[in-house]
Amino acid sequence: MNPDTLVLLVLACLAVNLSPGPSVLLVTSVSAARGFKAGLFAVLGMTTGAFVHVILAATGLAALLATAPIVFVTVQYLGAAYLIYLGIDLLRSDNKRGAAVDYKGGVDGWHYFRRGLLVDSLNPKIALFFLAFIPQFLNSVATPGFLISLALGSVFLVTSAFVNGSIAYLVAAGATSTRGRFGDWVQRWIPGGVLIFLGLRLLWQKN
Repeated sequence: MNPDTLVLLVLACLAVNLSPGPSVLLVTSVSAARGFKAGLFAVLGMTTGAFVHVILAATGLAALLATAPIVFVTVQYLGAAYLIYLGIDLLRSDNKRGAAVDYKGGVDGWHYFRRGLLVDSLNPKIALFFLAFIPQFLNSVATPGFLISLALGSVFLVTSAFVNGSIAYLVAAGATSTRGRFGDWVQRWIPGGVLIFLGLRLLWQKN
């Protein structure tokens, strides 16, 4: 693969990772409400979830599953239901009216890792990206195969970890200065409402 094609791949991966969606919103809400450490665990989970899509694409299973609409629809509905659940859970959280976030306290890493894992593994946008976009770059490789597909998918994983990790850090740093009613809106009401909206939109979205 020539350098120009690699740069194009990196830019495409960055565009997908920077686009507003469940992944960005999850890391934003977690980092705002629970701090950078919790956000980082969510990012690790999201990267692992995206790795599932890389493996499926590299082995050809993603293309095979795409021929069975019921599989994609099932993943879509499960992803939608989980986003709605996360939104409701965030709205019901007890971080109310300017309660200061204890960023130095203990964090249940598995709890936030699991959320990130499920959000990205059940994200149809990522599945479609690997199905529609990655094969275009395989055509520019002399001997495409499993390892090459894995390497191309790893570019997405690296950019995803970088983008979402940066978002987690910036949001957590900014959240320390939000207090009172405004802080409650930033940490709970806005992200919770948007998560529910994204879930409902995904639920009613036509394939």
